[in-house]
Amino acid sequence: MAVALSSRRQGMDLAQLARLHFVLRFGFATTAAFIVCEWFEWQPSALAPVLTAVLLASLPASPPPKVGVFLILVMAVCAWLAFFLTTFLSPAPHLLLALIGLVMFVAFAGLARAKGQLPLTLLLICISVVPVVTLTLSQFAGILPGLLVKAMALAVIFTWVGFALWPLPSPKSPEPPSPALESPVAAAVLGTLIVMPVMLVYLLFGLTDAIPVMLTTVLLVAKMEEHRGAASAWAKLIGNFLGGVVAVAAYYVLQVAPSLPMLAALTFLIGVGFGLHIVKGGVRGGNALIAYNATMVIFGLALLKGPSNSGIWGARVLQFGIACTFAVAMMRLLWPLLDRRSSSRPEPAG
Repeated sequence: MAVALSSRRQGMDLAQLARLHFVLRFGFATTAAFIVCEWFEWQPSALAPVLTAVLLASLPASPPPKVGVFLILVMAVCAWLAFFLTTFLSPAPHLLLALIGLVMFVAFAGLARAKGQLPLTLLLICISVVPVVTLTLSQFAGILPGLLVKAMALAVIFTWVGFALWPLPSPKSPEPPSPALESPVAAAVLGTLIVMPVMLVYLLFGLTDAIPVMLTTVLLVAKMEEHRGAASAWAKLIGNFLGGVVAVAAYYVLQVAPSLPMLAALTFLIGVGFGLHIVKGGVRGGNALIAYNATMVIFGLALLKGPSNSGIWGARVLQFGIACTFAVAMMRLLWPLLDRRSSSRPEPAG
């Protein structure tokens, strides 16, 4: 009995140490990626910490070199493919939009089949963000693909560094398994119907803040769950709202003593705070990751615009909230139709 109790205590201590490693690794890596982008003025600076957070939350251990290089190459191919596609087809906007919708449909169908989750998510980010920026911000168009590749490179590098400093594997329980949905084609149609309208609004009205809004919308829709549509959707909406509150609070705290060390300290505290919930895994951890992404996107937007343009970035935060609310409302309305369609399908003969 004494040996059993001792082994159990050692196991609990190891689990607690692994949780500590995850939280410190998450806080350090995301902060380092964000500070490097702010230092070199690689805007939008939120891209790197968001991608770093996604990697750290998804990978149980340090990725092998070939996996890290593969992710960077995937981002490069997707980003430049989206850019050249937009450039060549911009004289034919209807054909361009149809092709973008087709790519989105294929990517969402792959996610619904539970195949290639991370590469397909990167493809969705690029095909939704790059065309809007290319068509609305011509001076920024040719720069964005390179920034996306830099952001992914930073994410991979600081993931490696984080695991080198705190090497214990991630202790968080995995998210609920993502089996292939019963109707992957219908799920792909629904995902495309949610993202494409947001994209069209930015294209039609020439809005220039597509990056944070499209990035968050795509990440939100990519985590759709067939059997938890209503509860999961509203939990994600609340997480995005709380993330915005944390970002605005951090921005005003930074104004008390604006400096790079203060920015690093605040970013690290944000990472640690959300890391404590992400490490728990499951649905709660997934929602905490979405809230962290929202926090960094809005925080980076606030820093970019500064106090003299507080009204402007405040309006853009409102755009962010409207887009997320639209995505959640569409999930809330459309997923029951998918469930009803699946439940009405006749059972195969045994």
